[in-house]
Amino acid sequence: MNVSPDFSLPLRWIAPYFLSAAIFYTVSMGFLFFLDPTTLFDDFRIVGWVHAYMIGFVMMVIIGAMGQLSVVVAEVHHRYPALFGWIWPLVGIGTVILMAGFYRFPLLLLVGGGVIVSGLALFAFNLFITLRTSRRRTSVTRSMQWSTLFLGIGLGLGLMMASGYAGLSSIDPSQWKLGHIVALFGGYVMLNIMGVSTVLLPMFGACNRPADNDYTVSFYTMAVSVITMIIAVMMQMPLLITLSLVTGTLSIIYYMYRVYRIFISKKRKYSDIWERSVAVAFMALAGSISSGIYGYFTEDETTIVLAFGWLTVGFLGFLISAHLYKIIPFLVWFERYAPFVDEWEVPMLHQLLPVRWADWQWATAIGGIMVMTAAIVTENTVLWNFGALLLCGSGVLLLAVILKILRHKL
Repeated sequence: MNVSPDFSLPLRWIAPYFLSAAIFYTVSMGFLFFLDPTTLFDDFRIVGWVHAYMIGFVMMVIIGAMGQLSVVVAEVHHRYPALFGWIWPLVGIGTVILMAGFYRFPLLLLVGGGVIVSGLALFAFNLFITLRTSRRRTSVTRSMQWSTLFLGIGLGLGLMMASGYAGLSSIDPSQWKLGHIVALFGGYVMLNIMGVSTVLLPMFGACNRPADNDYTVSFYTMAVSVITMIIAVMMQMPLLITLSLVTGTLSIIYYMYRVYRIFISKKRKYSDIWERSVAVAFMALAGSISSGIYGYFTEDETTIVLAFGWLTVGFLGFLISAHLYKIIPFLVWFERYAPFVDEWEVPMLHQLLPVRWADWQWATAIGGIMVMTAAIVTENTVLWNFGALLLCGSGVLLLAVILKILRHKL
């Protein structure tokens, strides 16, 4: 992997993705005050929250990170790098309009979805054209291409559902809901996480990097799961739906085993905010899978809500914040200080991170998840609001940490 400034995008084009993501994270946690521990998945308020969090926070970070990592892994230049100046505003504005559609005016669902699709279409177009010129063909580059394909399918299903919700077509949105979720979460988010983590986890954790074959099993299993789900919802075949969910779950479990194998190969014994955050993320993922399986077979919706919360705020929240604490300092150091290493004394990479602020962000996020878990189990509104306050505070701290790093100067 050739880490070269020739392949990297300027920081000014990537920084808005991480800043926007932190803002959407904070706003999403603020929206929890308008929910309660008994809110179920058929409530449009929680559907709106999911889209604000998953698009505004999760996907915004993935796009920004992929903008840098995809070309570094593939050792090729972006074909149309200037597009990154347009993608984040379109995705951000589209998400805001989408929220207005969920909470007030259903007709805006199609407008917001169309704006988001426009932004992500630019991203997908540039990625496909860029990777096509690369001579490197690894499981990571293949996962980038397949995940982008599933992104397009998931967005297409989302627009179909939006037209149904808005009353502009006779489409039944509930028929396509699982296909939309699995295509975007399993096919886009998880495939990207699986692929990118084979590069970032060994690099940031000082561990041995796995071989391509170690990742291929999870990659193909998840791809089969997504394709099976799309066929299942199209043909309305419950048995295939179950098979898809089982296959996707097994893919994630095998991925977690490979992550475990990566970390037991650790070369240096040390612990930092990144390692603690990754540890919490995978504990939350294990808890989510366990409670999700239990809730699925017992039809206990409270357990399924817990599984959903641990998956989104727990696994995705901590995994993403962990890598932001590594990626952003590296990008700042690489652009501002690396060219002058031989000319004068420059700060070390770890000195760019305000550790105490990051520790507080980590602690408040853990506190928020623990209190929220207690609130859901006991259906206690006071605990729910306190948990929302802690999570909102963790978002403010995350934004403060990112701003502090980006403004670092000698």
